[in-house]
Amino acid sequence: MRGSSFAMSIDPKSKAFGRPESEIAAFKRRWLEQLSELAAGPIPTVEQQRAAFDAEHGAVPPAEDCVIERIDHGNVRGERIVPAGADTGKALLYHHGGGYAFGSALSHRHLVSRIASAAGVVAYNMDYALAPENPYPAALDDATNAWQFVVGEGFSPDDIVVGGESAGGNLTLALVLKLRQRGLALPTGIYLLSPWLDLTQSGESYDICASRDPMVSRDVLQGLADSYCGSAPPANPLISPLFAELAGLPPMFVQAGSDEVLLCDSTRLAHRFALAGGDVTLRVWPEMVHAWPLFQQAIPVAGNAAITEAGHWIANRLSVGLDR
Repeated sequence: MRGSSFAMSIDPKSKAFGRPESEIAAFKRRWLEQLSELAAGPIPTVEQQRAAFDAEHGAVPPAEDCVIERIDHGNVRGERIVPAGADTGKALLYHHGGGYAFGSALSHRHLVSRIASAAGVVAYNMDYALAPENPYPAALDDATNAWQFVVGEGFSPDDIVVGGESAGGNLTLALVLKLRQRGLALPTGIYLLSPWLDLTQSGESYDICASRDPMVSRDVLQGLADSYCGSAPPANPLISPLFAELAGLPPMFVQAGSDEVLLCDSTRLAHRFALAGGDVTLRVWPEMVHAWPLFQQAIPVAGNAAITEAGHWIANRLSVGLDR
């Protein structure tokens, strides 16, 4: 995935056509400039992309006053993040994005720690097996094991919200479907940020938003989908949760950017879940790109506002006081 990771340095006071640029306009412009620079060089390998992504995002400091402990328990890997003053009886189980091909607990530590701090809960920021070496269902198996680990830590399902962005949002919803399939208790809520829920790439936003999205395209996602699916059909509801029976699932909070080609995955999910009688809140942020809170160091106003919004929803679902 060329251009999936690079440093982003933006001057919010920069000007275009004589006017100050908004932070999101500056971000998009700089992203396209660096994509152009990268296009002149050799296409990086998957291993190089993973290393670059971890190096870039892992260098962003986590939220202040968090205790971070590594988890390496058999086939469960990740980290426990405990913000100062958190309700240690409430938890967020988070799955990182990266097209199922890259990303890690390290790359997402800065984001997950901020969401946990905003919510006032303990976060489990988990790793899982990546494609193409480990196609479906390896990641889902790891997510299921991570869920069982968190429950084994003493958290009731009623005290857990599960969440994730992009492919991690896919994995989050697939995990809930898998738990229901097994007849197990479900989490109390589902948080999804720019989720990638349809690996058949059938949403109309791929065409409508293509000219506005500098980050993601149908071609790139198709390659990632092929890598993850292996020999499994992409319409399988555990691969494309948008096509699952949604009735009876826990309440959902979904954030998406109006300029991302994956927008229809969020709007169609909200539509289908509402028709199934579900409790769903969809928040579409104007002009925002895919998973913009992950880039909060470059888009601080909108990025941190979205993190705060998500934290408040999680806190409300878990009955954590917001007057800390």
